[in-house]
Amino acid sequence: MTISYYLTLFHIIELILSKKNIRFEVGSAADPLKELPVFQKLIDQELKENDLLLVTKIDRCSRNTLEFLKLQKKLFNKSATFIALDLPYSKDMAVNKLISTNLAAIATFENERRKDWQRQSIAAAKKAGKYAGRKTVITKKLIDQVQDLKENNNLSITQIAKVTGRGRNTIYKVLKEKLNYIPYNRLVKAINGETNAGN
Repeated sequence: MTISYYLTLFHIIELILSKKNIRFEVGSAADPLKELPVFQKLIDQELKENDLLLVTKIDRCSRNTLEFLKLQKKLFNKSATFIALDLPYSKDMAVNKLISTNLAAIATFENERRKDWQRQSIAAAKKAGKYAGRKTVITKKLIDQVQDLKENNNLSITQIAKVTGRGRNTIYKVLKEKLNYIPYNRLVKAINGETNAGN
């Protein structure tokens, strides 16, 4: 069985695989696995021996070298194959492991450099008295609009993004942080600590 975990390129993956084998989650690939519940459940519980884990880009899977090595160990213990669509593929699994590990290390390096650049830029802006913080696009109007489109019109995340003119990640953030939706293969509403998968 092939299972895909992704944050982007949904429609392309949907054409290749059955929807039941697709997992998505909003979060940072720099986070440890324990902070990505959908991904952690996929790796620890759903992925079976000799399965194939397909990701769109390696930096969507992990931007932390240590976390990626932990992931590789779990996949090795399950005899699962790992393929990232942005990496060359070889029938030699040792070669694949070498390539993916090095690319994960580069992703970690780039992520740390970006964070360092951001810290320096913010510090310089604060010193010059020009730093006002990041302006959020999530307003009460947007929250109300997303809630209406999701709960009264039963639109998908992609459809809501098109209607509102906002990105999919912004819509996910509204649903998760403002409207109490949680990831459960897809976002579902949490009611009194339980999930309501009917919507």
